Amino acid sequence: MKKFIQITLILLVILPLLMLVGCTQAEDSSPSGEEPEEEAPEEETACPSQEEIVAAIDEVIADYYAGVYDDDEVFVALREAIPKPEGYPERPIEYIVPWGEGGGSDNYGRHIGRDASTIMEQNIIYNNMPGGGGEVGLAYLLSQSPDGYTIYGAIANQTINDALGTQPYSYSNDVDFIIRNQGATEIYWVLVDSPFETMQDALDYAVENPGELTINGAGAGGDDEFRIASIAKELGTDIVYVPYDGVGERVSSLLGGHVDIMHETVGTVIDLYETGEIRPLAYGGDIVFEELDPDIPCIADMGYDVPVGRWRGMNTVKGTDPEIINYLHNCFYAASKLPYYSEYEKEFFQHLPKAYLNSADFEAYAKDEVARLKELAKELGYLD
Repeated sequence: MKKFIQITLILLVILPLLMLVGCTQAEDSSPSGEEPEEEAPEEETACPSQEEIVAAIDEVIADYYAGVYDDDEVFVALREAIPKPEGYPERPIEYIVPWGEGGGSDNYGRHIGRDASTIMEQNIIYNNMPGGGGEVGLAYLLSQSPDGYTIYGAIANQTINDALGTQPYSYSNDVDFIIRNQGATEIYWVLVDSPFETMQDALDYAVENPGELTINGAGAGGDDEFRIASIAKELGTDIVYVPYDGVGERVSSLLGGHVDIMHETVGTVIDLYETGEIRPLAYGGDIVFEELDPDIPCIADMGYDVPVGRWRGMNTVKGTDPEIINYLHNCFYAASKLPYYSEYEKEFFQHLPKAYLNSADFEAYAKDEVARLKELAKELGYLD
């Protein structure tokens, strides 16, 4: 009996030890002396890139034009194709137009914003803030919270001001980039009875009469002024640049005979052209608008550099959630493919420049352009 008790006690001690060893071996099935392999972490599901969503949007748009969706169904399909951030947007979005009403930037924002608003199922409120070549509106943007509820309608002036260092901040570094949609469609216009029959006539006059030829444009120190200063430098003469913030002021100064030439986008003054009050001398970039007048040259074909082209795009406050930026990009991209905006582009000849850039490419472009414009500003004498 005593021996039985001893054996029982031994088993009670040994069995738990054997069970412990068994559990340890089950947990560590690696060979003796080797560390157990760590389990691979679960892969996180990556959010679709802008390129992937753009492809999905393009497919919906193609189906819409093929008759698969009607005018209401296409918005439902686009909402399904575009991932929406949780809880955004919960209130109206403010869109800053840094120029006066009725100009190219104003038309751009209001046309592309209509269908973007429908896709987002949220209102967009437009706030015109002209002044300082766009800097009044940009300063306002920088004072807002990075919550995605303030959008700034940018143009090339911002990269020029950045290059010149005319403001206490950097456009290319102090904002987030959403999308770029439009390129340059500026034309050099004169009154129909102007003594200048061609652009070359006007430039010859500028060479023979330094400081006498006057050309107006949008704002001081912007892309219009850079273009005209570049031509004057190549000619070795002086051309007087007259800046106005609003398109109405620019038109009035030409119609009133206060300037010789107006440098203006075609869409904002097409009515004056069609009624025979003004006529074009030359296209301001490197494209000839065959639909308007195939017989006048573009400045590039005349042998002059086009130092900067007017583009239009959108920015928001630095530090905005990338998911919100992607959403805004995708909604405005989709809106740009629908009839309301695309027909406006054709009417105003904005479909000719291929200007679309996604968020990352737009930011890279802006930074590169600022660096290039700094060098140009030195050549033109704007910087030491």
